[in-house]
Amino acid sequence: MTKSEVTRARIEEALDRILNKATTIVPYSQKLSVKAVEEEAGLGSGSIYYYEDIAEKIWALKKQSYSVSMIPEHSSDALSKLRLRLKKEIKLKRKYKSEVAELRERLSNMASQHNSFALTIEEYKQRVAELEYQLTNE
Repeated sequence: MTKSEVTRARIEEALDRILNKATTIVPYSQKLSVKAVEEEAGLGSGSIYYYEDIAEKIWALKKQSYSVSMIPEHSSDALSKLRLRLKKEIKLKRKYKSEVAELRERLSNMASQHNSFALTIEEYKQRVAELEYQLTNE
């Protein structure tokens, strides 16, 4: 076998592994693409383009995979579960945001009250100092 035939065989084997979800290098969940096949075959970027028939086959399979018939039946259940989970998380996020806003408002009020008390304490300290001064001078 020539080097070109060996490379072609590696590409075709990699394509089969990706289609059968039995990959060894790329994650099996990765979408079909020229790059994925190159990675799975252990080839450099752009190597497949020397084999135009294989590149066209990949593009055709990729187009075909977008058809509705290729979508697994359980994906709609999984999708609805994910949407439900997302709604719950959004609701929870809104709840926490409102709690944070309420707590910030309470903190602001407490800080204002604290400053007011601190000012009052300083005024009383000053008044006590004045009264002590008056007592010592009489």
